[in-house]
Amino acid sequence: MRKQAPSINSSKFEKPRTRQSPRPSAAAAPSRNPILLTAISGLLVGFILYRQIYKKKPSSEDLAPQDFDFSARFNATAGRYDEDVDRVEWWYGITKLRRKLVQQAQGNVLEAAVGTGRNSEFYELRRIASLTLQDQSKEMLEVAKAKWREQHPEYEHCKFILGSAFEPLPLPTRGEMDPPEVDGYDTIIATMSLCSTPGPSLFLRSLAGHLSWRRAAVQDDGGDRVAARILLLEHGRSYFSWLNYLLDRTAAAHAKQYGCWWNRDIGKIAEDSGLKVISTKRKHLGTTWVLELGLPADGKGVKRQQWLEDTRQQMVVLEAEVAQAHVEWKERMRKEEEARRKEEDLEAWRREQREQILKPKGS
Repeated sequence: MRKQAPSINSSKFEKPRTRQSPRPSAAAAPSRNPILLTAISGLLVGFILYRQIYKKKPSSEDLAPQDFDFSARFNATAGRYDEDVDRVEWWYGITKLRRKLVQQAQGNVLEAAVGTGRNSEFYELRRIASLTLQDQSKEMLEVAKAKWREQHPEYEHCKFILGSAFEPLPLPTRGEMDPPEVDGYDTIIATMSLCSTPGPSLFLRSLAGHLSWRRAAVQDDGGDRVAARILLLEHGRSYFSWLNYLLDRTAAAHAKQYGCWWNRDIGKIAEDSGLKVISTKRKHLGTTWVLELGLPADGKGVKRQQWLEDTRQQMVVLEAEVAQAHVEWKERMRKEEEARRKEEDLEAWRREQREQILKPKGS
């Protein structure tokens, strides 16, 4: 919980009478930095969006259904991705939020959609039995692998998985642990992943399938509270309708350029997943979300196999919808191209007629 600032009537806030008088401590002084940074952040975001809002932006219909999977974009930008976002994340405090989130991880840990490994330096390895880093972008995963080996050269219990978190993943194992006792991961980390994932609620359901359901079921009998949890750091819709309006107007263009839908309702995505929302915190005008999720009723009364089967059925429906959307998109693009060519032919005919009218007689 945030600490309340001390009363402004405190003598610690009186102006020092001499230059030798001690200054108020950082803990005692009321901090104006968060308010100032929030105001600056809001003005900066508003200014950038205001400049873009009146330009013609493609709608979501301008994106082919396959563009909802942004792996190709991330493959192309993996080498410069950290350089592009380092300064922005530090300025907005995202780096600090990453550290705080990741330091809660313990036991057998899976980081899904690890990207370039922006969280690697924050893990407290003394709390971790094993670590699995997964991503479906080969180039991103190679950057994460190189970064991890440079930061933690002596840690032997980290493995890298190239593939989709929607698919089954290997169980965590460690030399001194008995594999039959391991039925999944104790902690799953995912940061800035829901914005670029097709079917984000199904993505969360898939992550839940990788959790240790046995650990969740015995938690209330003296187990550790932070085990069998999904920890998320995401960005999406704001508290404010005016900012959501700007996000919506520019969402498709931003997604097409950066592979990120920044107007998704993270809270609704979590609720739609069917998982238990343990805690939610929001920052930066409500656009930054920090969530802790658990299994429904901590795994009690819910069969893991049934959960996985329901998730697979929902995936089949999603794939059918995407396939149909692709057919409709191709037909729409064909009609638009046909209309464009007719308009070009008509304009060429009009130009020719004007030239004939203006042409001097007898020439």
